[in-house]
Amino acid sequence: MEKRYFVALLLAAAVVAITQLLFPVSRPASTTATRRDTAAIANPGATTSSRPVETQIKPRAQDSVISSVLGQRPGTDSASELQQAEITTVETTRSVYRMSSLGAVPASVDLKQYKSLAPAGGVVHLGVPGQPLLRYALVTGADTIALDKTPFHLSSGGDPANGEELVYDATVSNARVTIAYDFIPGSSVGKVKGQVEGLGKGAFLLTQLPTSLKPAESDTLADLRNLAYSFKPGKDNARIVPFAKLDPGEQKLEPGPLTWAAVKNKYFVLGLLNPEGSTFSEIMLKGGTRTSKLATNASATIVKSLENGSFAMDMYAGPQQSTELIAMGRDFDHVNPYGWRFLQGVVQPIAALCIRLLLWMHKVLQLNYGWVLVLFGILIRVILWPLNQSAMRSNMKMQEIQPKLAEVQKKYKDKPEKQREEIMKVYSAAGASPFTALAGCLPALIPMPVLFALFFVFQNTIEFRGVPFMWLHDISVKDPFYILPVIMGISMYLLSWLGLRNAPPNPQAKMMSYMFPVMMTFFLANMASGLNLYYAAQNLASIPQTWLLARERARRSPPK
Repeated sequence: MEKRYFVALLLAAAVVAITQLLFPVSRPASTTATRRDTAAIANPGATTSSRPVETQIKPRAQDSVISSVLGQRPGTDSASELQQAEITTVETTRSVYRMSSLGAVPASVDLKQYKSLAPAGGVVHLGVPGQPLLRYALVTGADTIALDKTPFHLSSGGDPANGEELVYDATVSNARVTIAYDFIPGSSVGKVKGQVEGLGKGAFLLTQLPTSLKPAESDTLADLRNLAYSFKPGKDNARIVPFAKLDPGEQKLEPGPLTWAAVKNKYFVLGLLNPEGSTFSEIMLKGGTRTSKLATNASATIVKSLENGSFAMDMYAGPQQSTELIAMGRDFDHVNPYGWRFLQGVVQPIAALCIRLLLWMHKVLQLNYGWVLVLFGILIRVILWPLNQSAMRSNMKMQEIQPKLAEVQKKYKDKPEKQREEIMKVYSAAGASPFTALAGCLPALIPMPVLFALFFVFQNTIEFRGVPFMWLHDISVKDPFYILPVIMGISMYLLSWLGLRNAPPNPQAKMMSYMFPVMMTFFLANMASGLNLYYAAQNLASIPQTWLLARERARRSPPK
């Protein structure tokens, strides 16, 4: 009896302790409604100056593994070059794209539906101060052609609402290069395609992803800690490499084929996805320089083979919103893989199921996400009621035969074979087995996979960002008054107290009934208030079942 409770305590403590270390809680921000539902495009012939350089993240020296290839010399500030480029502004219902003729790349993307809570304010801005979002280069044989310094001509540019593409062309090193962008109204997707003539066979396209993303949360440090590159090997789970895991100057080559690659912070992502049947050949990662312990920049370059001189990609620049990521297909909803690599196979399916169920309940019931979490906690307990009932009765059965087992062990302590024989007789007479003790641990362990998955879900699920509930201004951050952690701890103690009623005296179990609620309250105090809300709701929903079983135990107990 004491051993299985001790095992349960250790497993539960490991779950919360490891999660607390791996996922420090940040302070998310709230979303806003779309400012206007229009689609427009600026005059392609007009030349505009670049956006003033932001000071949230200062551009640092980038000694990229392909810095010479892409024309970005270490320490070079390309802000003046962006100012000299012809900037074309394309506005859809969701985003504002600023396209640069220098390199034919997006300079930045503004997400009109999402408010930035960083000190600068405004809307969420995906961009690197003084740098374009992407950089292109061509490789053929031993020759490399950097396109990021090449001025392209805007040969055509139209209204995205009418399906018109933005087309750039240039001639460089006797090769004619055409790059076209088609921005999809009402989405965060832009389709990129290109044609290269004059290079011959065996050419490759190099694309450098952003070296950072501007913080968009009030907790700037937490947003920066979530900076990472993510990619999807063709036949393997998605992988993520945080900037902090790349030492300055460290290089990592990840071989392909790769379905997609992306850069992300806490809630937003810019990714390049291959169409069906096409892949990236590899991705090269390199750690950037640091001025503090916080890693705020790195570099990632993806390699794509040109098929008959052409290439095509989908560019997603937007929120890590489950429905949008799932709609992209190609497992892009795993852009922020839950459970990291060693736990992803277990945690990811549970987390994905939890998210889909929560979104479905929110849509069907038309309730605030706070109430959805309450109902979800109750639903989990209702679903697990039969299994929980069986486990608790197994526990009671073990408590009943424990005195008989102790008597047999004492009586035949010098006869091991006879002792085992008599113990099996006790089990058989009670309709139990040696595995019944293990089943008694299930009440404490059954909800743990869901709770563990929700630890991950609340780290990056933008649907919870800025959702108020009762006295809470945002369920994705901690309860400022610590009311929910206290309620959760009290409810957990009440469950333990009811579970020990009418049971044989057990000092270890009694000690755990005090320690475990205090420990969980301590660990969850600074976690997302929505997580505490869920756990408190499922604890309270367990009280009737525990109370009924306590009464049943009292009826089955022999009279004193």
